[in-house]
Amino acid sequence: MQNIGRMKLTILGSGGFCTTPRPGCSCAVCEEARHVGGRSMRLGPSLYLHDVAALFDTPEDIAVELNRAGVERVAHVFYTHWHPDHTMGMRIVEQLNVKWADDGSWRMPAKSKTIVHMPPQVRDEIFARFGFLFEFWEKRGLVEAQTIDSPVKLGAFTIAAVARKSRHLTATHSTIYIISDGKSKVAYAPCDITPFPMDEPLLEGCSAMILQIGWVGEEMAGRAKKGPHYEISMDEIAGIMKRYKPRRTILTHVGDELGLTQGRLGAIVWERGVEIAYDGMEIEI
Repeated sequence: MQNIGRMKLTILGSGGFCTTPRPGCSCAVCEEARHVGGRSMRLGPSLYLHDVAALFDTPEDIAVELNRAGVERVAHVFYTHWHPDHTMGMRIVEQLNVKWADDGSWRMPAKSKTIVHMPPQVRDEIFARFGFLFEFWEKRGLVEAQTIDSPVKLGAFTIAAVARKSRHLTATHSTIYIISDGKSKVAYAPCDITPFPMDEPLLEGCSAMILQIGWVGEEMAGRAKKGPHYEISMDEIAGIMKRYKPRRTILTHVGDELGLTQGRLGAIVWERGVEIAYDGMEIEI
């Protein structure tokens, strides 16, 4: 049972740009996931804020994730950026909001509507790729796309967006969402967070920060030296923690490409003082 007055979030999916285990992959991480299962199995990255039925990103696995978590309603979707591992499940709005005709004919009357929120830069990039889908859904009354020009007020919650151009090869804009209920504040920045803002007032006083996991090891360091260095490192994560001093730091977007078996993840927890996200992880702040 949820403690009264506490913010409740669920990390629906904690994986990277591919499901773990990745089909056809025989790396140590994927083999561990196949044979051990449990927390080593990860679906696409997403977060759910229970009090206001808000979903952050729609990975390809989102229908499975919502079913698994027992989530029946998504009133709001907040997109961090356009990349497929964060958007390609966006047809979930049809599954959630359509009432099929009683006579079995193919019709799509809307029984509910999902409000989709995006900073202007992210909206431009998403609409350049998926605008025709939003046009169709809006005509059907399934969604309403809104640009975040100021913090979004949802009941007792305020959700602010900090969108920045990332160093990713696609030159995309990626968003840090700051969720506040007036008592606690959580930052959600699951992907492509370099360069991370080190002078952002909205990030001051966070109770928790849910961040993209950083890379470790000589191989990844070697890749970064060859350039371009666009993925964050654990040393940079440590710098963020030192700067903003959140009470909890939870690392998500754990992909098999990082080579992080459960043993290596355990070492990061021990050495860095962080938590590692897993699918279905419930967070109360």
